[in-house]
Amino acid sequence: MSESNAASEEANVIRYERLQHGLYYADFRRDKRLNPEVYHCLIQRAGSSEILRWSQHRTLEGATRTARAELRRLSEEYAQLPGVSVQPT
Repeated sequence: MSESNAASEEANVIRYERLQHGLYYADFRRDKRLNPEVYHCLIQRAGSSEILRWSQHRTLEGATRTARAELRRLSEEYAQLPGVSVQPT
């Protein structure tokens, strides 16, 4: 990808503050190139590049609401694994 294309991509994608719950986090991006705009939510585990969930929403509020529920679910699921000691966050 050329530098001008990369700069154009950066100008059209807005990043939002990361949400974190335990070992899991959600990153949000708004893509202004689409009409209507789309909010992407990517959920990963700290220390891993694997994307556990990727969803798209029409609003940031919808993306945030879904992310909070999924982060909570993943953290609770992880806490149920044998031999796992979870510290309060």
